[in-house]
Amino acid sequence: MADVRDFLMPDLGEGLTEGEILNWLVAVGDEVAVDQPIAEIGTEKAVVQVPTPFAGRVAALHGTAGDMITVGRPLISIEVGSSEAAQAGSGNVLVGYGTNESASPPRRRRVTPAPGAPVAAVSAATPPASPLVRRMAAELGVDLAAVTGTGPGGMVTRADLEQARAHQAAPDTNGAAATAAGEVRKLTGADRVAAERLTGSHRDIPTAIAWAAADATRLIELRERVQADGGAEHVTPFAVLLRLCVLALGRFPRLNAHFDASRMEATSFEAVHLGVAVQTERGLVVPVIRDAEKLPVRGIARELSRLAGAARDGSIHGADLRGSTFTVSNFGAFGVDGGTAIINPPEAAVLGVGQIALRAWAVDGAVVARPVVELSLVFDHRVADGAVAGGFVRHLANLVEQPPEDAAGD
Repeated sequence: MADVRDFLMPDLGEGLTEGEILNWLVAVGDEVAVDQPIAEIGTEKAVVQVPTPFAGRVAALHGTAGDMITVGRPLISIEVGSSEAAQAGSGNVLVGYGTNESASPPRRRRVTPAPGAPVAAVSAATPPASPLVRRMAAELGVDLAAVTGTGPGGMVTRADLEQARAHQAAPDTNGAAATAAGEVRKLTGADRVAAERLTGSHRDIPTAIAWAAADATRLIELRERVQADGGAEHVTPFAVLLRLCVLALGRFPRLNAHFDASRMEATSFEAVHLGVAVQTERGLVVPVIRDAEKLPVRGIARELSRLAGAARDGSIHGADLRGSTFTVSNFGAFGVDGGTAIINPPEAAVLGVGQIALRAWAVDGAVVARPVVELSLVFDHRVADGAVAGGFVRHLANLVEQPPEDAAGD
């Protein structure tokens, strides 16, 4: 007799506790082979095609597109044959997940009792639904017992919930202040994880801010010289500023650091692994330019282009998204003059960079139009004081206004 095995949601790395089902690549009844991709799972980091460690027939899908599945919960059930190959599973191992030892014990296929045989009473008051859907139903005040599920095996989906909610009676407006109608947007995937981490950062880190404005005329000239020297890379002013930021961190290494609150220890690094915030359709991610202190402007531009492109199309590797020691957020990409970012734990600081725009600027006693960039530093006051943070920002502004001869790093 065939066995039905549950393939549990794997740990896709970086300590993520759940993933969002973006798309099923198989359906109930399909025959699947070992290591065949069965679903596209979205995390804060990337979109991952998850393979099955078992061969056989798909017996059940434990969720629909848009559902969040917790690591260790069943993702798919597969009816495996009695062959040794089907039972053995895959030799491949996903991050944090052994395909053989982590799978749940095999369970027997459910058998329909013969007519007339006594059948245990089954309550129809609790239709099948994922934990996420049950939580949403409670939050929306929808009675699951009154919802007809359209998912596999009659499972209630988020779409079923939304339809049921739309058919509920109109809200009571007899109160003193009726709530206005609005669209509810549930945070999932990257947005949800980012929200949790940013909340923790804002709650736990005592931050302070230092900022300065700088005349970017010489920075633009440096960028034009580097671009004119040849090479396929498109060198942006932001890439030049990242190079100058690395030079400034060399002068103020206390900001190129991690802070461990449990030990009350700050660790400063010689290597600069520069995190750069990138906005994608799936939310904000922070790819890392590794050993940025060893890269010239052109090398930084090349890495910046590669990482940003991979982040936006979802092909970026997990290794490119961890280990940053200092982060830079480019507010100028949105056409704004500047802003203050939230520190990316366990880092000690984050730099905000505004757009380069013409401003009134005093030069030799006269007011002239100059391209100006706003720089803001949000820092952990446990790691650095105002003298260190202010010194860094002022030094970086000086480098922008007067780049050293070797600033290009070639």
